[in-house]
Amino acid sequence: MVLAGKIFRLVEDTPLDKIAEKLKGYRVEEDFEEEDYKIKLVNEVMDLAMGFNSLRGVLAWDTLRFTYHRGKRIPVPKTLYLTFAFFKRPSATFLLVVERKNMANRAANLFSQLLFISRGYILNVSISPEKMREYHERNPENTKVIFFDSLPIPNIDKLSLYGPDLTQTDLYSSYLKMGSIWYLVTVSNSYGATVGLTRDGVVVVFGKMEKTDFINMVNSEIIPLIS
Repeated sequence: MVLAGKIFRLVEDTPLDKIAEKLKGYRVEEDFEEEDYKIKLVNEVMDLAMGFNSLRGVLAWDTLRFTYHRGKRIPVPKTLYLTFAFFKRPSATFLLVVERKNMANRAANLFSQLLFISRGYILNVSISPEKMREYHERNPENTKVIFFDSLPIPNIDKLSLYGPDLTQTDLYSSYLKMGSIWYLVTVSNSYGATVGLTRDGVVVVFGKMEKTDFINMVNSEIIPLIS
């Protein structure tokens, strides 16, 4: 089982109560008609809940896919339930969408339009190579995979190391001098879960984990790493 999410940053440092005010009651309906098919598609924000320096909720997003039966195109509706959380820090506001990267990006653009009337106000985050290394070296014996980028080797975009005790290898020291950590798989100190993390804020947990624990882990362990 894999649980994935992506972190974003709001351009404007926005209080959580203002975000809640704009998202509360959001519901948009769209009618789809094609030949004999009439389908009502609905996008809405549900289950908003304010916590300590956090605002959580669910975005219910209706989508259509198409299948074919004996040459006839048949629309099939599906509702995606995207759990999200906004986190408040002293000088910044962050968004986590618990979904794979492409869908999380779409959700972030929708939230940008809802909160700021335009796209481009919710952006990708950046975790510095130094912070990636710091996260790995908190628990170096449990880091199983590291990818390095920004290497000065022609035609080599990324190099990877797999296995236990990576920090003890000469290759680790060599790659670290030449490049930067782009992606790693390690173990969360607080939750004991196997976590994959990229510098652009994509977080993946390998194994069983409740979404609430996933959100709490991101809030406590990953958000503090962001530049």
